[in-house]
Amino acid sequence: MEKDKTVIVKKVIVAAMTILIIAYIISVVLKANFTQVKTETANIMTVSDAIPVSGYFIRDEHLVTYDGDGVISYTVEDGSKISKNEATAYVYSNAESATDKRTIDKLEAQITSLQQLDKTSDMITALPDDIDKNINSLLSEVKLNTADRNFTEAEKDTDDILYNINERQLVTGKVNGFSEKIKQLQNQVNELKKNYADTKNSKAVKSPATGYFVSSADGYENIYTTEDVENIMPGDLSDDKIKKKSVDKEVIGKTIEGVYWYIACEVSADDAIRLKNAAELSVDIPLVSSGNIGVELYSVNQETKTSDAVVILKGDYMNSEMAGIRQEDISIVLHTYKGIYVSKNAIHEEQITETVTDKNGKTKTETNTVTGVYIMVGNELQFKQIKVLYSGEDFVICKQDMTDEDMVTDEVGILKAYDDVIVEGANLYDGKIINRSS
Repeated sequence: MEKDKTVIVKKVIVAAMTILIIAYIISVVLKANFTQVKTETANIMTVSDAIPVSGYFIRDEHLVTYDGDGVISYTVEDGSKISKNEATAYVYSNAESATDKRTIDKLEAQITSLQQLDKTSDMITALPDDIDKNINSLLSEVKLNTADRNFTEAEKDTDDILYNINERQLVTGKVNGFSEKIKQLQNQVNELKKNYADTKNSKAVKSPATGYFVSSADGYENIYTTEDVENIMPGDLSDDKIKKKSVDKEVIGKTIEGVYWYIACEVSADDAIRLKNAAELSVDIPLVSSGNIGVELYSVNQETKTSDAVVILKGDYMNSEMAGIRQEDISIVLHTYKGIYVSKNAIHEEQITETVTDKNGKTKTETNTVTGVYIMVGNELQFKQIKVLYSGEDFVICKQDMTDEDMVTDEVGILKAYDDVIVEGANLYDGKIINRSS
């Protein structure tokens, strides 16, 4: 009887221990599987270290005037280069004559292009595939120039595309020549010229200087010129100092003389130092271009080294918007960083111990503080080290391809683009198995 009781007690103890072990295992599994985390993809991003400013654009500008009757028809687009005494516009007696002249010029340009192809058709060696590549390249140029608002260049690219299409027709034998098309276009020109009375009587309005033409004036011309830029001080860009002038009705545009323009920007003393130390500068002007525009630091005007300053930036990029802009909110870009975007919430510092060998061959353990993030690989957490290139308010940009010199330790891998980064979660450690939430 006693023996049976002993056996029963042992069975009860074993059962209880088994239950405790199972309960412990279940608790561990449940704790692992129901640990909640939130992740974000480590995307590639480009950010700029920039100073937002109000920029005042300074150029040497000459007004173009015409005092008389008639209809003005411009011969050049805004932002186009023009030579001294070159016609900026012609004046016609009526709008119909102005329209006819523009149409005649366009048709005659097409005729010249087709005649050139006819003359050189026997010497064309380009293959259809080569011409197709040219057309695709020109289409890309049209897209870029349109995005950058270089509409004059975009129109030239369009003309070149038409030329290539006509050339392809010759190469592939779709046409033997363009004599019939030239004849049709010439007949249209002749018909227009019959009713075009102002061929010889139109008046040319010429540019007073060599530079870039703009078909308008804003009243701020030559308040400051390029000779003034080194003397503009803080306060000189206020509304009290810069007052708009009335534009006479005789003004039909202006010529911006020379190649360079300047931007005057008032900045703090600290920002002036940053600009002085910058290796390379550019400006972000969304109204003018989709990309940054390269500039050089021309002058820093301040009373003392610790006072606010007016910085003068010098550039030469030109399109129709740049030619017409006067005062605009812009950003001076000191540096552009491209790398892996990581939320600051995801960054951790861990103590990593490793065994190292010194120059004498002796081994020792060494502990380093490693900055990194936890990423998901399947359902497992892995710690990856990072190298911060730029720190924003709530994010950092990390280096994409870390070298051996960038790494603190070989014991930990590095963050890669498109890794799944943990941005929220508790009790994180390398090798932990978890179940993540969306």
